[in-house]
Amino acid sequence: LAGSFTGWQRISMQRIGSSGYWEINLPVPSGEHRFAYILDGNRRMSDPTLPASETDDFGGENSILSVEERL
Repeated sequence: LAGSFTGWQRISMQRIGSSGYWEINLPVPSGEHRFAYILDGNRRMSDPTLPASETDDFGGENSILSVEERL
């Protein structure tokens, strides 16, 4: 995973058993963030479960995540 909330540094996710799912828990500040999954070391993929995405400056696609401020 790499995104605006990680300074575009790659962060490894952890596999959840044999379910085929992966996860990571990160503190993400409120606001709008861009991110992509990094597969096999260099292939980027947006999150297919999020409706918002945009083309990045390199021809790839980033997901857009909106995080609301908690009161």
